[in-house]
Amino acid sequence: MKQQLSIAAIIAGRFSSFVKPLSKNQGDSNVILKNAPPPAKPEAAPHSRAGLVWSPGFWDYVDGWYVWEAGHWELDRTDQQYLKPGWQKVIHGWKLQRGEWQVKSVNFIRNAATAKEQDGNASSQYDPLAAFR
Repeated sequence: MKQQLSIAAIIAGRFSSFVKPLSKNQGDSNVILKNAPPPAKPEAAPHSRAGLVWSPGFWDYVDGWYVWEAGHWELDRTDQQYLKPGWQKVIHGWKLQRGEWQVKSVNFIRNAATAKEQDGNASSQYDPLAAFR
C-alpha cells in the first residue's frame, strides 16, 4: 500500500510541474475568468470616519481559488478618489478590479512637482557642519 502511494506521489509531482499556478506576487492584477465569482458576502458597512475611506470586502482569485478579502479602512488622500474593489463583467468573462487610488485633479500633480522642487532647493542649502560652527 505504501509503495502504491509513493508511486502515485511521484507521478503527481511530475505532472504538477506542467501547471503554472497563479500567485499574488506575479502581478495578476489583470485576472479575467470565464465563470462569474461567488456572490459577495453580506458585510455591514461601518459608520464613516473622518480621514478614512471604507474599502468593502470582495472575492479575490488566488492559486485557482476564490478567497474572501474582508473590508478594511484606507487613509483618505487629498485630490484622489478611491475605486472600490470588485468584479466587472467584460466581453470575455469577469475581470477583477482591485481597490486603487485615482488622481481626480491636476492640482495634485502640480503640488507634487512644487514639493519636489522645494526639496531640491533645500538640499542644495544644507550645511552638514552648521551644528558645529
